Amino acid sequence: MRQKRTTIVLTFALIVTGIWGVYNYVLNRRHTIQMDNLYQRAFFDMVGHVNNIETSLSKLMVSGDQSQHLKLISEIWRHSDAAQVELASLPVSHISLIKTSKLLNQMSDYSNYLTKSVGQGKTLSLDESNNLRELYNNYVKLGEELRSLQDNINSGGVSWKDISRQGSRLKGKTDDIITRQFVDIENSDIEYPTLIYDGPFSDALEEFENIELEGAEINEDQAIEIVKDFLGENKISNIGKWSENNGDIKCWGVYAELEDGRGPFYFTVSKKGGKLVNMIGDPGEEEEKISLEKAVDIARDFLKDRGYENMVPTYKKNYQGICTMNFAYRDGDVIVYPDLIKVKLSLKDGQVVGFESKNYLISHRPRDLDNPSLSLDEASALVNPSFEIESKRLAIIPTPGREERLCYEFNGKFGEDRFIVYIDANTGQEVDILKIIESDTGTLVI
Repeated sequence: MRQKRTTIVLTFALIVTGIWGVYNYVLNRRHTIQMDNLYQRAFFDMVGHVNNIETSLSKLMVSGDQSQHLKLISEIWRHSDAAQVELASLPVSHISLIKTSKLLNQMSDYSNYLTKSVGQGKTLSLDESNNLRELYNNYVKLGEELRSLQDNINSGGVSWKDISRQGSRLKGKTDDIITRQFVDIENSDIEYPTLIYDGPFSDALEEFENIELEGAEINEDQAIEIVKDFLGENKISNIGKWSENNGDIKCWGVYAELEDGRGPFYFTVSKKGGKLVNMIGDPGEEEEKISLEKAVDIARDFLKDRGYENMVPTYKKNYQGICTMNFAYRDGDVIVYPDLIKVKLSLKDGQVVGFESKNYLISHRPRDLDNPSLSLDEASALVNPSFEIESKRLAIIPTPGREERLCYEFNGKFGEDRFIVYIDANTGQEVDILKIIESDTGTLVI
C-alpha cells in the first residue's frame, strides 16, 4: 500500500514537473520569437532610414531652392535620429558599431545645425555643400553594406537570439554575419569630413573616453531594479536584459515595455554608480492634451523625485506630440549649462518617453564660484546699446575644449528679433550670441 502511494506521489510529481517544464519552454519560446521579431524590425527599419538619408542627400545635391533645402535637411535630421534609435537596439557588439554610430550621430547633428542655419534664410555655403557631398558618398557606401547584409539575412535565416548571446565578443572574433558585416563597415574606407559647427558631436570638440563615475559597481539585476524605480514598476509590463555598452561610460543594457502598450524602450545604466544614462525608443505620434508649460512642470517634478535638484528648463520643443526639454543645473543664482539633462515627454498623458543625462553625469561637480571681476551694471554697459535687454543673470557656459566660462547672460530684442548675448564676467569679452526663434512648436536657439 505504501509502495503504491509512493508511486502515485512520484507519478504526480513527474506530471507536475513535466507541465511546468512545458509551460516554461513555451514561455521562453514565445519570448525568443518576440525578441527575434523586435530585432528584425529594428534592423530593417534602420536600413530604411539609411536609404531615406541617402535619397534625401542626393536630392539636396541637385536642388537649388532654399525652401526645398530646408525640407530635405529636416527629413535627413529626422531619419538620422530614428536610425540611431534602431541601431542602439540591435544586439551587436558595441565595438563593431562605432563607425556606423558615429556616422549617424554626425549626420544628425550636422543636419540639425544646417536646419537652424537655413531656417534663418542663409544659403548653403561652398564648404557646407562639399561636406554634404562627402557625407553622401559615405552614405552610399554604408547603404551598400547594409543592403548586402539585408540580402544575407533574408537568405540565411539569422537567429538574433544567437547573435545576442555572442554580442560581447571582440571585433573580428565572431562568426555571425550581422556582426561580421558591421566589422567590415568598421574596417571600410569611410572617412569623415571635418565639420566645424555648433553641435555636441563636432570634431572640433574633445571627446571624453573611459569616464569613471563615482559609486559602487552594480550587476545586471541591479540595473533592472534601477529602471523599475525610474519608470515605476507598476507601469512596466515586460522588462529584461539588453546588450551591454562599453563606450565612454560602461553601462548595462535594459529593455522595458509599458502596460499602456508603449515600447520597447532601451536603457543604459552605468556599471559604476548605477546611474541611468539614457532611455531611448520610438513612442510614435502622440495626441496633444497637455500644454508645453504643463509638460515642463511634470518633467521638473520628475527630475526632482529622482534626485536631480535645482534643475531649470532652458529649451523646449514639440514634435508630433512629444515635448523635448533641456534642463540645466542652477547653482545659487548661476545657471550651469554644462550640467544638462534632456527629457522627452508625451503630451498625451505626461509619460516620460526619453531621457539623457550623459552631460550632467560627466560635468556635474561642486564649483568654486568666486565673485566676478565685473559687476552686472559694468557688463550691461558693454552690450550694444541698440540691444533691448529684458532679463539678465550669471551663467556658466561650455566652450570648445570642454572648458567653462562664467558669463553674464543677457536675453532681449534687437528690432523684432530675439537674442541671447554672453559677456565674460571677468574679462568683459563678448563670448557668444544666440538667436532665438519662437514658433508654435517651441523655442529654437541658434
